[in-house]
Amino acid sequence: MTDFVKAAAFAAKTSLAAKGIKVQHGIALEVVAAFLGYKTYAAFVVEERREDLKHHLADAEVIVLDYQGGVSRLAELEVLQAFIVQEFIDAIASCRDGVFSDLPEFLDGYIQQELRDVILSDEGVIAAAGSEPFSVELEEGRSFSEPLWGASDTWEVSGFGTVHGMDDRADPDDEDLEPADSIRCFGWVKFSKAGRSGLKFQRSGGESL
Repeated sequence: MTDFVKAAAFAAKTSLAAKGIKVQHGIALEVVAAFLGYKTYAAFVVEERREDLKHHLADAEVIVLDYQGGVSRLAELEVLQAFIVQEFIDAIASCRDGVFSDLPEFLDGYIQQELRDVILSDEGVIAAAGSEPFSVELEEGRSFSEPLWGASDTWEVSGFGTVHGMDDRADPDDEDLEPADSIRCFGWVKFSKAGRSGLKFQRSGGESL
């Protein structure tokens, strides 16, 4: 997967050069590695060579960039500017699919839908609702098993919500229709780690509380 990092570094360097900003290839490699969750490019290379790890970055289904890590590394290397940050993010995203620019984007764009789906399809939730639930309102905030980029083998995210059991298409004027109680619920999604920023879906679950 070092080729992917080299390609992203080259893409960022080339794009910046077209705007009149010269960034050395070595610095570009360091910045890309930082966005991928590594302190240095050397640390990335060492981890990619570890045969004891079950998964590496190439096995990742999605990559969640360490936005703050990348920004901090740019500052350390004295090349921090807002548009340069975006150039590196765009360069990484252009080199492979499934790249999220930061954790909030991943939570909003992937995890939220996964939690909704797994909660609404859970047999226990359906039984508690008395019928197939039609919506779940997720609460703000998520819990994590540990910080994403520091996790080694697996990483889990979870959240709470409220399920509504009555079909919203039912006739509101029907006096014989009793509204279903709202049901508090819980969902979780577990991933295998693939590199510091890479994730590979493992399993998910939901339940009524």
